Amino acid sequence: MKGPNYREPCVINWNKVVSCIIAGVTECQKDWARKENVDRAVLNEWSGSLLNLVRNRVNKLKKLNRFRYSSKKSILNKPEIRNYLQELHDRYVFVPTDKASNNIAVICKYYYIKVLLKEIGLFDNKQKSAYISISENSQAIITQHVKNMEEVKLNIEEKKQQLPILLWIPKMHKKPSKQRFIAASHCCTTKPISALITKCLKLVQQAHKIYCDRIKSFTGFNFFWIIDNSMEVHKLLQNSTKNKPRNVITYDFSTLYTSIPHVKLKEEIKLLVEKAYNGMNKKFIKVTKSRAYWSNSKTTHTLGVTCNELTHMIEWLIDNTYVIVGNQVLRQTIGIPMGTDCAPFLANLFLFSYEFRYLNNLLKQRNFTVLNKFRRCARYIDDVLLINNDNFLKSHKHDIYPKELDLTSDDKDDQQVHFLDLDILIVGKGFSYKIYDKRDNFDFPIVNYPDLSGNIPSRQSYSVFISQLVRYARGCLHFKDFQLRCISLTSKLLAQNFKLDRLRFAFFKFCLRHKNLILKYGNKPFVLDTGLG
Repeated sequence: MKGPNYREPCVINWNKVVSCIIAGVTECQKDWARKENVDRAVLNEWSGSLLNLVRNRVNKLKKLNRFRYSSKKSILNKPEIRNYLQELHDRYVFVPTDKASNNIAVICKYYYIKVLLKEIGLFDNKQKSAYISISENSQAIITQHVKNMEEVKLNIEEKKQQLPILLWIPKMHKKPSKQRFIAASHCCTTKPISALITKCLKLVQQAHKIYCDRIKSFTGFNFFWIIDNSMEVHKLLQNSTKNKPRNVITYDFSTLYTSIPHVKLKEEIKLLVEKAYNGMNKKFIKVTKSRAYWSNSKTTHTLGVTCNELTHMIEWLIDNTYVIVGNQVLRQTIGIPMGTDCAPFLANLFLFSYEFRYLNNLLKQRNFTVLNKFRRCARYIDDVLLINNDNFLKSHKHDIYPKELDLTSDDKDDQQVHFLDLDILIVGKGFSYKIYDKRDNFDFPIVNYPDLSGNIPSRQSYSVFISQLVRYARGCLHFKDFQLRCISLTSKLLAQNFKLDRLRFAFFKFCLRHKNLILKYGNKPFVLDTGLG
């Protein structure tokens, strides 16, 4: 299996290559001249010299045997293969698998549609749905969205003037299999405002982190549990080792995105946005194409968003989340719009507001006994990690979070847990951890990493090997765990037409560039052991 990203090897069309490069250089020349406010003819000498170098290089590459022909004939272009694939598309739905996007699931169309209709409440009226059917047609909604965006000086491109489609992908690692529902919002009418809100909410979240850091410096208690990656978990584990860990547990919010009531979501986000503006003592958030920043001045060439404008945008987005299923238009009445850019920030800040309020009340009551049970916590959106909590959260979860949210734990005991990409174990007076990948336990082979038999640059592909080595070295405390991961990865890449000598060279580069990661395993040098003999 090679996955949907595999490209069959083919003979290179050098004329097309040169034409594409010429088009790219010409476009660059136009943009550069426009930016510098000069005539594009000023750059003719530069573009001419560059294209001459390109043509000379292409002429040399043409003579190399590896670029003159392909040893393998194309299979997918055969008429009988294309006809057979079309027949499959007519009868089945092809979708990526949850947690393994390069594995394609083939699903019966009738079953796929039945599950969709059940989710929106049209197949089973007894099941509570987060969506309601509306009589308004999609074009009327799109027209209204375009008008609303013009009021806040946002332009919706013609290709984005459509509503997102609701789809689902299978969770094949669940027994029995379950579904993950997604609104395909990458190209729709709410995309521009969602991208704008994302930049603003990132600043709002940073403002609250600054405030919580000040509280921590005075009290020693962490009121900000939000983390961005497992690197922050490493720091938490190292700091927790100073005090002997007694227990560790993880929790998960099931169906978080489709359970949050809109009224509470609007109230909490509005309160947090107002506090952020007041705390930073700023009137505007300036938003450019690449970033956003706080400011007290408003200019005509940069969009400045006030506190009221931001809360109005968020409320508008929550109230105007529509999806399409077939010819049916539905509005989401419960939960966060899944698939939209700002969904993770809305979820993070909503949960943070309840966590902060609960912990702040404990501090005001000087209830340090309970506060100490939440001294070492981390949360990655809907996954929570607690150290030395003594199961306190389990019995008091609705004292912290709203009753609409269901918080559960799948841990078998309180001495070993899986959180993000880490397998965490209490050993003696401290923690031991190593890389964890839940896909290792899947009962089907996972398609990942490039296959060099295809039409793909080999040099960049070996960088994938180095990046994984960095991840393994960061996530494995002991050399044995790191070595086992390296052996497994090397075996997989060799089966996908990587060369052993180039993998060894890439491993050598990794050791030179990341000495700080390797030295924790000891000073003795070691070489890449493939485990293949």
